[in-house]
Amino acid sequence: MRTLSTCILLTACTLLTGCGGGGEGAPAVSTSSSSALPTASLAWNPIPDSSIIGYYVHYGRQSPGQPGSCSYEAAQFVESPNATLSDLQPDTRYYFTVSAYNGLESACSSEVSTVTPSSQA
Repeated sequence: MRTLSTCILLTACTLLTGCGGGGEGAPAVSTSSSSALPTASLAWNPIPDSSIIGYYVHYGRQSPGQPGSCSYEAAQFVESPNATLSDLQPDTRYYFTVSAYNGLESACSSEVSTVTPSSQA
């Protein structure tokens, strides 16, 4: 199992301003693989604001190259400050970022990336 962990606090001031501007912080990400396709597990510190109803985890095989951008191939909504993304391609670099949602989506956090494990024979 390969593990990459990077954890920086998400900050409420940049995450509650809607899209635009650079987000701060980044989720921690780890990958694992079994006989199925690899998965990525992410966790981050929750925003201490009762108006936050969830988070969007944005991810993809290419980085938009813009701090705070949420332009990735896919997104998954979660209600808690963690997510598991499954059916990722083996031996592939993925980029991840998180935004908070309270009726409006915030700018995305700093990006993290990792390479998924090779498939197991």
